[in-house]
Order: sequence, then C-alpha cells, then structure tokens
Amino acid sequence: MSKPSLFVLAFLSTAALPGCSGADGGPQEPTQGGVSAKLAKVTAVYEAFDHTACNKGENCARLFAQRAGIDLGVSGKNRVPNPRKHLMNPDATWLPSWSQLPNSEEGAHYTFEALTLAAVRKSWRSGCEAAHASYAKKLTDRLDKLDREIADKNKEPNPYDRLGGLLEIVTDKPDKANLRELVPGSDPVRYRWEAAVFEAFEDTNRTFVYSFDAYPPSDELLAVLHPRQQKEYEREAYCLEAAAGHISEYPAPPDTSSWDAQVRDMVRTVVPEERAKMVENRRKEMRDVSKAKFAKVKFANPQLPPGIREMTVSNILSFARDGRSARVTSVTTKEEKGTLSTGKTRLTKIDDNAVTTFADWPSGVVLEPGDSVSFYGAEVSVREVIMKSTPELEHRSREYKIDGKHVTKLVSKGKTSKYFR
Repeated sequence: MSKPSLFVLAFLSTAALPGCSGADGGPQEPTQGGVSAKLAKVTAVYEAFDHTACNKGENCARLFAQRAGIDLGVSGKNRVPNPRKHLMNPDATWLPSWSQLPNSEEGAHYTFEALTLAAVRKSWRSGCEAAHASYAKKLTDRLDKLDREIADKNKEPNPYDRLGGLLEIVTDKPDKANLRELVPGSDPVRYRWEAAVFEAFEDTNRTFVYSFDAYPPSDELLAVLHPRQQKEYEREAYCLEAAAGHISEYPAPPDTSSWDAQVRDMVRTVVPEERAKMVENRRKEMRDVSKAKFAKVKFANPQLPPGIREMTVSNILSFARDGRSARVTSVTTKEEKGTLSTGKTRLTKIDDNAVTTFADWPSGVVLEPGDSVSFYGAEVSVREVIMKSTPELEHRSREYKIDGKHVTKLVSKGKTSKYFR
C-alpha cells in the first residue's frame, strides 16, 4: 500500500482538529473528497463553459476561475490553488498536454488559461458541427431541387428548348469578391449547374458554341468549384471556413489572443492539424479534377472551329421544316458599277442564292419573307454561273449550300429572339 502524500497528511492533520484555522488564520476551506470545494467545481465549470461568454480583450480565464469561486485578480496571475496539482485531467481530448502544465500556485493561471481555452474551443466546435448539420441539410435540399430541374430540362428533345431551359434555372450567381467553396454561387450547387450546362452543350453537338460564347466558368471560380464531398471533408472544411470568419451563419471563435499565448499550443485546435491537412490535400485534388473537366473549352482567346463562321441570312424566300430539321432559302442581289479602260461604265450584278439547312430548329418559329436569321455555319459548296456578260453588264449567279450549326438570333415579324447570349 502506497504512503499518503505530504499534501494529504498535512490536510488530514488540520482537518482532524476542531476549530483549526488555515495558514492565513481564517477558517479551513470546506473540502469534497479531500479536494478544495472550489477546485472541485472546476470540472463542472469546464463542462458548462460556453465560448460566447468570452469577449475580445477580456481575460476569459479569470471569468472561468471566478465561476469556480477562485479569483486570479486583475493581473490574471494571482497565486491560487492549482487544478493541475489536485485534479485529474478533465478532458484528455482537448487538453492533451495537461501533464506538461505547471502544478504550483504561482503557475495556476496557466492551468486556468488552458482549461478556459479548451472549454472555448470545445464549445465552439460543438456549435460548428451543429451549424454544419443545418447547412448540410439545406445543401441537400438545394441539390435535390436542382437535380429535379435539370432532369426535367434534359427531357426536352429540342436542343434550343433544352439548353434555354437549363440556362434559365435560377441559381446563386458567383460573387467575384467572395469565391469560396461553401458560399452560394461557388458551392457544389453551382458546380452541379455548370456541369449540367456544359454536358448539355456537348450532348447537342455545340461544344464550340459553349466555348466561343464564353459559357465556361472563370479560372477563379474553377479554383474553388467542385462536386459535393463526403461528410467528413465537408464538416472539417466548414469549420475551417467558419474559424476564418468566412461563414456568415456561424461566427468565428472569440479572440483569445490577449491571454492564451502561453497555452494555445497545448490545447486541441477547433480543426486538428491532420484534418486541416486532409482538407488542404483534397482541395488540391478537386481543383485539378474541376480544371480537367472544363480544360477542352477553356481558352484565353476562343475561336470558332476551322470553316465555321458567323453568318446572317435575310431576304427569306422560303422556309420548310422536315421533322427536327429546317431548310431556309434566301436570295441577296448586289449591284456594283465600275469604269472600263475605255471610259465606259459597266454594271456588275450578283445574285447570291443560299440554301441553309439546320439539323435542328427553335420550337414554334416559322420564318417568312422579310425575316432574318443569324447563326454559326459552314459553307458546304459554292457554285457560280455567269448568266450574262456584255461590255455594259455582267450578271453572275452564285449558289451556296450552307450547313447551319447553331442559330444565334432570329428576327421574325419584328421580334428578335436570341439563342442564347
């Protein structure tokens, strides 16, 4: 059997004498299980202490001690009984360096500072996890709603209806001044929408339109944009962002820098280093994945593919639909006057006859004479015939066959429709 410590022997010898006073001549302090009643309260105070009790610039450790009936004084460094000497570690998870704290009365303030900081961080972390749970539920609801809308728009057989419907889905717009992975406008909801739009342009053979018309997300947005991740990552990322003050729904921990300098590395952080490293590494991986997804449509100076250019056909002669496709016939006549070497004037007349075929066409649009259509297209063939050639007149007729790739603008009956920018 081990011998009792000198501290316990001294305590028993004084406690056994009725009316015995303490070292200062006052009455002996009540005890609980051989420990000062005030110190016995420390564990309960620790469990109940909330981070919201701390205000910037205040010595929160003194407030903590006062709740246990102990005053560290204005300086926050009074000699007082040291919990480190008389109590077991109240929380090994948040106070992993408990055994390294001093156990003297002179060093008691370090113990109270560590206890307070651990209670603050533990309380804040608990609140952060609750805030994340609320965020996660809302994010799930938003993603589910978006997925339903995307699925509905993707059912449209007409590319113009499908793409137009996807582009009209209301999502939060990116905030250029606050592009962060959990902020609406640059979060997984935005990624899901961006990916759906890109995939639809590809699926309808309009990848070049997506690139040339500048639909891809910016480099700055891509740096933070990614699909939704597993709960562990999302929770740790959320608390890292909140701790840095980037989550409006959950404020950062209170500023404890005025009193925790000597103990801050002895207390577990709100996001442990290994978890913060996990988040950092995963962010790098996701950045590469997101960048790779959009790589083939990201160019500093996007160009149309070879042979494709922007065209406008007006002076419509006829319009016909054949299932999904459309056929537009138009004619344009140009006249130019020139002077021959003999001094005589010669008129050059050119008839441009074009037959443009579109593999698909906007729903409900019927062109009539006087209407016009602008589009991305490619000339399939051009045939020129000289109808008449005299010293006074040259009449040429050119027949174009054009492959219309994508309608960008229609003017029909005085109304202008754009597809899409």
